[in-house]
Amino acid sequence: MSETPLTRLIDAAEGRAAADTLFVNARIVDVYGQRIVPGQVAVKDGVIVGVLFGDREPDRAAGYEAERIIDCEGRYLAPGFIDAHLHIESSNVRPAEYARMALARGTTTAIADSHEIANVCGADGLAFMIEDGRRAPMSLKFMMPSCVPALPDEQAGAEISAADMRAFIEEHPGDIFGLGEMMNLPGVFSADSETCARIDTAAATASGLTDGHAPLVTGRDLNAYTAAGVIADHESTVPEEALDKLSRGMYVMLREGTCSHDLSNLAPLILDNPARARRCCFATDDRAPSDALAEGMIDNACRAAVEAGIDPVVAIQMASLTAAELFGLDHGKAATDPRERRGAIAPGKRADLLVLDDLSFKRAPYRVFAAGALVAEDGRFVGEIESANEDVQRLEQRLLASVALPELDRAVFDYAFEPGEAVIDVIPGNAINRIARPETADGLRRIMLIERHGRGVAAQQAGVDGDDAAGMGLVGKHIGRSWVRRFTITGGAMASSIGHDSHNICVVGDNPDDMLAAVQAVGQGGFVLVRGGEVVARIALPLGGLMSDGTAEEVAAEHDAFMREGRAMGIEPPLDPIMGMIFLPLPVIPTVRIRPEGLFDVRTFTYVS
Repeated sequence: MSETPLTRLIDAAEGRAAADTLFVNARIVDVYGQRIVPGQVAVKDGVIVGVLFGDREPDRAAGYEAERIIDCEGRYLAPGFIDAHLHIESSNVRPAEYARMALARGTTTAIADSHEIANVCGADGLAFMIEDGRRAPMSLKFMMPSCVPALPDEQAGAEISAADMRAFIEEHPGDIFGLGEMMNLPGVFSADSETCARIDTAAATASGLTDGHAPLVTGRDLNAYTAAGVIADHESTVPEEALDKLSRGMYVMLREGTCSHDLSNLAPLILDNPARARRCCFATDDRAPSDALAEGMIDNACRAAVEAGIDPVVAIQMASLTAAELFGLDHGKAATDPRERRGAIAPGKRADLLVLDDLSFKRAPYRVFAAGALVAEDGRFVGEIESANEDVQRLEQRLLASVALPELDRAVFDYAFEPGEAVIDVIPGNAINRIARPETADGLRRIMLIERHGRGVAAQQAGVDGDDAAGMGLVGKHIGRSWVRRFTITGGAMASSIGHDSHNICVVGDNPDDMLAAVQAVGQGGFVLVRGGEVVARIALPLGGLMSDGTAEEVAAEHDAFMREGRAMGIEPPLDPIMGMIFLPLPVIPTVRIRPEGLFDVRTFTYVS
């Protein structure tokens, strides 16, 4: 009988052929049996072929023959972690660099929705993410962005229709894992034909699944959302909301990122009934490199879960098996190949393995293996990143020079507060905010959103509003102006080319001069802090205005310096200067957001007068 990949695995499992690697003296975290048990694990061709448990297997002493023996010395052996939902662009590094950073902390698989770069550069942005991700030894599963733009009338840099989505999936066979978070809630609730056509494209993807985004959705609207086939949600902030979705058949992602720290609030959902953990998993959504390198990613979520009282084995299960089951990577449409199955230490699963000193998750894994290959030691990446090929380089060039701003002067940034007008009331540490109507401007800061994809430039050049070199004629059309409370920057301004999801230029400040200077200093992308007319901190993001072309460590150092200057300018914890700002324009999370047309009420999907 001729040898095939399948016969190689079976022969190694039966001991007729030597395994490639044998892990011995391990305390195996058995997420199926919810236990920790001594044993050994054999790997062949990047796949687990044998697990022998010391408390049951009579032939444990004989074990397997292998070309390489790894003595775990009594350490824990756990399945690799899965980040169930994130935007790589929000880490401000390119996919290959993100993978290097994530693998060092034990995340071996990530379900990535690249709608950020797609909103700036369209299909070229998504193609870049896929091609750049191939360079790394991490399993990156890219979702098809479902809402580009996030809402039909958003002033984004691209529009991707249902027909465009189908064409891209056909042109990139096997590269699109599922449908990214469906954020157009009105489109779903009204059964809009284009929205439904976009949901239908999920069937053409590897998993056939549609991810969700449903903050504060309840009742009939939630019934409609789940009836549409949306499988999961990462926007729950309290246990009651999460349980409502769980009871309607959705998986719930307990989000622990840089801006949103929802896990401790949601932990009672699991503590009250641990059986619910089989439908709950972890997601970072948005994670800054400085936090990822210092505190971790999904391992940080595990630590937060344990500190909240959740059993460590249950935490690991949510970080691996539940996420795998959610996306059909345990057994399902996306996992017919054993090299694609994952989520547990079991025969026939991809050998993504973590060697852990303990189960406190207070430090990086001792060793990380991806498909059986060593990729990280003690928080240090030791794998290989391939050089960028011609396709990557070509697509990278299309991400440059993405910022096109109209001519502006100080007058645009100088406007008065009207007593009782609606303002954005920030809730530090939470993506959800409130609407307030204060009688004075005490504690308020100006906030503006300036369209940066060329519409304002075209209107200005066409003379639509007459001789408008100052940009005043663009206000309420391509420049939104309002006020924000609890974003206490003092003596300057902050500007950013990241403003979810259309990524127009957002600026917050306490005086018009520094606001103008900050916008001008953004250049072709990044975060800028200006104090007294001088740039005091910068994070350059030339790739689509979202990502750096540097290392994660370089970006983290810039981020730390930016944070120090932000704190010195009065932005107090728990508000994160960067993550706290980039959600202010996001028009699909309650309650009120800034858009190029003005202040927008997400509850009613209308502009606030």
